[in-house]
Amino acid sequence: MAYLDEIQLKEMGFKSVGENVKISDKASFYGCDNISIGNNVRIDDFCVFSAGEG
Repeated sequence: MAYLDEIQLKEMGFKSVGENVKISDKASFYGCDNISIGNNVRIDDFCVFSAGEG
């Protein structure tokens, strides 16, 4: 499984990203500007995250 690197995570535009974050390049995200990811998080293939306003 391939994970996104720090630069790729930053380019996605998340509200915030913690330390020790591993996100598969096959995961899908919508509304990244409304998503905060904490520390010690791993998100594997085919996970879908969708965040709206609020």
